[in-house]
Amino acid sequence: VLFRSDGKPTYQHHKLTKALSFVRNFRTAIDVGGHCGLWSMHLEKRFQFLHAFEPVALHRECFTRNVNMRDGVLLYPVALGDKAGTVSIHTSNTSSGDSWVKGDGDIPLVRLDDYDLPDVDFVKLDCEGFELFALRGGEAMLKRCKPVICVEQKPGRAQKFGLQETEAVDYLKSLGANLVSVMSGDYILQW
Repeated sequence: VLFRSDGKPTYQHHKLTKALSFVRNFRTAIDVGGHCGLWSMHLEKRFQFLHAFEPVALHRECFTRNVNMRDGVLLYPVALGDKAGTVSIHTSNTSSGDSWVKGDGDIPLVRLDDYDLPDVDFVKLDCEGFELFALRGGEAMLKRCKPVICVEQKPGRAQKFGLQETEAVDYLKSLGANLVSVMSGDYILQW
């Protein structure tokens, strides 16, 4: 669903609005699977710092056109996982948003905890089934900061990686997060 905001088309604005309603502080946001910046264009206006992670070069090019790349907004050309390595990303011919990790490649795979980001108040994850691995790689930050999290868990995505459909949500619950809302395959959790 497209929704006009600030004169620009955007996507999932109702989910963004709902997720942000649970945020108490607006210091640092993380956008995992930044894609073309459709969430980040709004996050950068609300948060002092925004760290976006997008492994696909064409998506990053679009991102920088949609998002105000002011001081405090950083875009990383990497995929997030639970170990260091390299991956390839496959993008569907029918939708650029349908991009997922697919085997070894030349894209850096890094752990979120390696960035040692302070004061994280919000995390959005949309990495087409790879969310659990990205979360595991950020476990120290999750335990330390206890951010509000909006994690996508669409049917059939996590299963590509041998996972249960909502295994990322179950993982967050095991760390003490509480499920506060479910919206069309997106789960919002907070501590």
